[in-house]
Amino acid sequence: MLTISLEEMKFHAGHGIYPEEKIIGNDFIVDVSIGIEGKEAVADLSQTIDYVKVYEIISKEMSKPTTVLESLAYSCVACIKREFPQSKAIKIKISKLHPPMGGEIGKSSITLDKTFDN
Repeated sequence: MLTISLEEMKFHAGHGIYPEEKIIGNDFIVDVSIGIEGKEAVADLSQTIDYVKVYEIISKEMSKPTTVLESLAYSCVACIKREFPQSKAIKIKISKLHPPMGGEIGKSSITLDKTFDN
């Protein structure tokens, strides 16, 4: 399997369960890896995953406020799979920096790791 990754994409968005999170927003870091069949050397973009399109998908989904990050992760994976049906595996990690939990916390994260039979 060949894995294509985008790491440490940074966004400011209004995801969260508290009203102030939706108004003020939080900073997020997103990492995504996409596995495709890797039987031969890649000679052009049509044989692999276009990083630009992946970033556009993640950016668009990050702009839609959601209550829980788990829902956001599933939505991102579904959109990537739709755009790149050749995907055999998609792993996404979404981290909220300094979540408002009443103490000093660097980040909270969720990770979704999906494989496909296609």
